[in-house]
Amino acid sequence: MTVLIVDDEAAYRMLVRELLISDGLDVLTAENGEEALRKLSVIQPDMIISDVYMPVMDGVRLHRSVREMPRYEKTPFLFVSGYSDEYTLGSMRDPKFDGFLRKGRPPQELREWIKYLTTPEEKRGKFLPGTAARVS
Repeated sequence: MTVLIVDDEAAYRMLVRELLISDGLDVLTAENGEEALRKLSVIQPDMIISDVYMPVMDGVRLHRSVREMPRYEKTPFLFVSGYSDEYTLGSMRDPKFDGFLRKGRPPQELREWIKYLTTPEEKRGKFLPGTAARVS
């Protein structure tokens, strides 16, 4: 499985990259949404993990652009952020978004989100990873 990590923080990109490589995944990286879109024109990852706030093009705009591309309309897309402001939390309430993980959570939660989002919907558990929230 190939994962595209999009984040403007180089240290976070590399940390997640190394974690996922150690789990046997192929990993590509981009430092903002615009760079990610350029890469998506030549590669097709099985999942995208993106920061919300980034310069040039943020994660919300990236998500919107990705969903307009027929080959990516169902690609699992996980948002990550260290912020808990109204923009971030309000954006994540959109039912079009697949998932959200706060930066700094244990690596196992990231693994759970990846497993959850790459499992067919009809076979997913009843609770979102890392929470007691039921899937609606």
